[in-house]
Amino acid sequence: MSFKVTTLKKDSFEPFGKILGAGETPDGEEKDWKFYVLVTEPDSPWRIGYYVPKIKKLAKLERHDSMESFEPVTGFCLLVVAEPDKPDEPVVFVLDKPVVLYKKIWHGILSLSDVVEIKITENLEVGTEFHRFRKPLEFRVIGGNQ
Repeated sequence: MSFKVTTLKKDSFEPFGKILGAGETPDGEEKDWKFYVLVTEPDSPWRIGYYVPKIKKLAKLERHDSMESFEPVTGFCLLVVAEPDKPDEPVVFVLDKPVVLYKKIWHGILSLSDVVEIKITENLEVGTEFHRFRKPLEFRVIGGNQ
């Protein structure tokens, strides 16, 4: 399988979650400080995790019953996502901005550099399901004529 890798943009990522950043301001008021609550999950307490993937071939996707943020810290990686009823139709993004995934979105990470570090926030208790691909996904650069 071949996939087009897409940059993170609000419109193309909207089916899967939200891009986090100061671009979404709740008001136009100018202050000398800014604090925004961009996503809330009032039903459950949350936790912060630190993820260091070394995945060069992605054999499975996972999904959770909670929202989850992916905030790149170091390195280069691809975020592979799929809609809840389409796990075999993944969309691939360069993870170069913090994002939050909606509940039940299939996801996985492909590492492009030797060291990748991602900060993750999610509910304290997380239910997880897995979907295995028939053949693992892997990153290859394909020339324009192929």
